[in-house]
Amino acid sequence: MADKSDTKLTTLGVSITLPAPSKDQKQPSVRAYLFDAAQRLVQSQPAKDKLEFQIDPSQSYRVTVGPDLIQPQQAAPAGLVTRLAASSAISADYMPHIPVQSLSFAILEQTALNWLSICINIHGSVRKLLNPGSSPAQYAPLCTGVVQIFTIDLACSLARLSDPDLLNVRNQTLARMLNVEIADLESLNFADFARVSALAAGMFALTGNALRNYIVANRAALSPFMCELIPEWAICYQQLPDAAIQSDGTFSENYCFPFWQVPPDVYFEVVQTIDGVTQEVADPDILCTTMWGYDGSQPAVITVTDPAAIACQPNPYPGPGYLYVWPTAIGNVDLGGISGLETLAGTGLLPGNTPWGGTLPLQVQFDPNLRANDIRYYRWSYKFPGDPDYTQINASVTHRWQEVTFPGGGVIDIHLHPVTLGPQLVGAETNLFEIPDPLLPWIDINDPVDRPFAYFDSTAGETPGRSGLVTLRLEMFNHLGNHVVCGNAGHGGPFQFLLPDLGAPVGNYTNAPAPNIDASGNLIYQVLVDNNPTTARLDGTRTGSHGSADACGILHTTGGGDPVTIQYAATHPHNYLDWSLTVSRGTAGVVASTGGSTSSPDPAFFVNSASALLGSCPQAAFAVNLYTAARAVNGYSRQSQYDRSATIAFALLNP
Repeated sequence: MADKSDTKLTTLGVSITLPAPSKDQKQPSVRAYLFDAAQRLVQSQPAKDKLEFQIDPSQSYRVTVGPDLIQPQQAAPAGLVTRLAASSAISADYMPHIPVQSLSFAILEQTALNWLSICINIHGSVRKLLNPGSSPAQYAPLCTGVVQIFTIDLACSLARLSDPDLLNVRNQTLARMLNVEIADLESLNFADFARVSALAAGMFALTGNALRNYIVANRAALSPFMCELIPEWAICYQQLPDAAIQSDGTFSENYCFPFWQVPPDVYFEVVQTIDGVTQEVADPDILCTTMWGYDGSQPAVITVTDPAAIACQPNPYPGPGYLYVWPTAIGNVDLGGISGLETLAGTGLLPGNTPWGGTLPLQVQFDPNLRANDIRYYRWSYKFPGDPDYTQINASVTHRWQEVTFPGGGVIDIHLHPVTLGPQLVGAETNLFEIPDPLLPWIDINDPVDRPFAYFDSTAGETPGRSGLVTLRLEMFNHLGNHVVCGNAGHGGPFQFLLPDLGAPVGNYTNAPAPNIDASGNLIYQVLVDNNPTTARLDGTRTGSHGSADACGILHTTGGGDPVTIQYAATHPHNYLDWSLTVSRGTAGVVASTGGSTSSPDPAFFVNSASALLGSCPQAAFAVNLYTAARAVNGYSRQSQYDRSATIAFALLNP
């Protein structure tokens, strides 16, 4: 076999005649492509009257003239041959047994018009969901990283599925649509019922290519019912150049598409590189999240749920335009929900007779100009009823900021730097915490680590934890540790304490009123803390005819009317609980239940007739389960460590 170095190359000329554009007509971008016999791209050049390719005259080639699908400094896109064929590109073969020195192409005006590109600005924002499963949802912007943008070809994707696989997709889609139709009827949503029913009826009897065509034509309406049904390996896509996320969480790039791909179906993934390690932080299901027929008129909103994603601090609420310190929340619960927040005359509870408990993460929004006005430190303290003085909160607080570097190749690398805000000794003052530098890009990955400014252990380190109407106090200090008084309630200080405006939506504020300001010009408010555990106790069972069960749990009954009594207690010292008691028979499941939202008597009695428990069984075995759930919350979650449960079993026999 001859060495390739011995191959003598020759020149293949290409002559292209393009129509002269009219006065108001745009000239399309045209490119000539040289493919080998295996349909691999060998060379390409922007079209001009005459151009040349270097070829091996002993090999077969194909020259194709069509729209310019190769962006500057970018590799040829996947599926180039297929895309050119779809664009009405024109081809001519070079065959070694019929050698020619040149190939000529005369492009008609209508063909050239087919190759015009249409440019679309693909734009939007990226945000991280901070409280999955909670309501209302809370978000923070991702302000560093890369958005990967893809166009999706659903027709190609469905063609990759076999007909049996496609039928399975249809049947699962119809089953989901039926569930929605039932829900629509139950809620009297007849408009949506009619829409879904018509959509389902259209695809019910279709198979094969007719079904594929129907799904493609109705893809925007059908996609919510098709989540996770088409495997990722079957998806046909083209990746566009990445878009960098800006410091406000937005992204924007212009992309030009051949006319037949407009409007494109666009899908997004999000990538962040942390200390050199690249990871996808958003890789959602394609059918669920693709924006079908995207024309650039609407911004994409990409929601990231990966806990490892690096978000910036949530966008602050608009401030008043003067120096302020604004306690906003405990955890993710707005302070505005606390009874008596601004009067100190309420219960300190949240709605639903809900107390606080565990470790409470205290959230604060600081005016960005405080440090420049020598308001540099803060300190939180607490005081239970009967305490002689306030106890300073001294749990360490560390926040992190991100440094961004650009190592090349389009990579945006994130480095995290921790900063311990306190506790610090400043002058003679202990347990001061530094207000973060507003010029640093602080991040939010792990809440409650990256966001709170104090951690109040409401148990006071005791077991069982302390309970009562606690007063929280917030003080401010300058760089020397000297106390800075506020300007509220007649005090002459340089800043105002803010609190939520109780008559307005979340995010609105008011200057803290006089009840919230102590004699020294500090902010105070009260919360009801209850760290008491619940009690769940099952004391035994008995029948009216034979008394209590023996140690083995055997109960005898004389007939269906014989009462069966379960003795129990479900209590909390201050009634901050919800509880449930269930009786399960064999494998039949629950046959009797009771519950409540306040403490039961101690003891309490749950009575059912033997026939109600036995059902069709002449005798049976039973399990009794009692669960008591404490209502106390820490702002992020219910304090389930105060829950209790009990279980007993018995058998009911006819002697």
